[in-house]
Amino acid sequence: GLGFSKSDFERDCGHFSGGWQMRIAMAKLFLQEPEVLLLDEPTNHLDIGTQRWVEQYLYAYPGAIILISHDLALLDGLCTRTLAFHHGRCEEYSGNYSYYQTESVLRREIQLKQYTSQQREIAEVQRFIDRFRASANKATLVQSRIKMLDKIERIPAPEAADAVMNFKFPPAPPSGNLVAKLEKVSKAYGTLQVFKNFDFEVNRGERIAIVGPNGAGKSTFCRIITGQEAADGGEHSFGLKVATSFFSQNHADELDPTKTVLETVEEAASREAAPQARNLLGCFLFRGDDVFKKIGVLSGGERSRVALVRMLVAPANFLILDEPTNHLDMQSQEVLQRALADYAGTVMIVSHNRAFLDPVVHKTLEFRPGEDPRLFQGNITYYLEKTADEKGGATLSSRAAAATAA
Repeated sequence: GLGFSKSDFERDCGHFSGGWQMRIAMAKLFLQEPEVLLLDEPTNHLDIGTQRWVEQYLYAYPGAIILISHDLALLDGLCTRTLAFHHGRCEEYSGNYSYYQTESVLRREIQLKQYTSQQREIAEVQRFIDRFRASANKATLVQSRIKMLDKIERIPAPEAADAVMNFKFPPAPPSGNLVAKLEKVSKAYGTLQVFKNFDFEVNRGERIAIVGPNGAGKSTFCRIITGQEAADGGEHSFGLKVATSFFSQNHADELDPTKTVLETVEEAASREAAPQARNLLGCFLFRGDDVFKKIGVLSGGERSRVALVRMLVAPANFLILDEPTNHLDMQSQEVLQRALADYAGTVMIVSHNRAFLDPVVHKTLEFRPGEDPRLFQGNITYYLEKTADEKGGATLSSRAAAATAA
């Protein structure tokens, strides 16, 4: 289900964090089973297991669903119609998000051909009018064509497609083969044991997704592996010439509120990346004069995007990103995804965005409360298949045991 344990059922709702409060609200909505279900980013802050459960619930939902989301996997699997809001207009597409992507390009091409053809026809008629306007013999023909131009329903010029920005990370300075290592590391918060005697090694060029339920230790692991938080026991070490760059939602709160968006990014940029700062900010929804806004007037989501761009322009060979796609639209996600795919360094990403992760990562590290972390030698799709097989095997084993006992 939504991840609540039986002991949670008697707890006061006010004791839960914001993310869990959202799950409570979602549970209440599902139980009401309205004829029309309106969901705004329902999979934000959900772990992969809970996402899968929500998806399966929505697939089987008997009523209508109106969904606002940037979760490509959910949009493609669930939706049969798409409403696209763009440049002050709304267009309807009779298919899912992938259909919209293909069809919108086709519509723009058709409109451009129709517009070009009509403009050519109008220009020819206008030339005739200009040529024979003063001729008495052609006066009737000229007037006829003037009336024809007045009656033509003009095809509007197609809107220019948004420019596609191909951002590349600053060149990653070469590191040693060993990037970071944990030996017999333990960490606890009070009585909560996050992990104990944990060994882990990150090697150059590895691309690792980090997944698991909220509170399982993903962010704690990232802070320890980057040296930003000390473990209770064990050893942490970096390899030779390792330069880390760490993005987390907390970094947004550390930005100087008196500086502009552009100043904040440019001060962190390498010499190669500095000229790209303004264009890159445009890819992350800071366009035109938005780059001159003070950090202090931005929303939490906008600050997170500035912190992310600030990290992207800094030279590093070991990137750690904690939920980087939160607050990003589809185009911004694609820009970041392409840049990560071409990045020559080492990457670890905490995320539950399957469509974003699958082309980028090669390994998946799973955290679960009360269990040792497990490493899977494949991307998110591979991880989901393996864990589904495990659950299927466990179900069969329990049934066989029950049958034997009977």
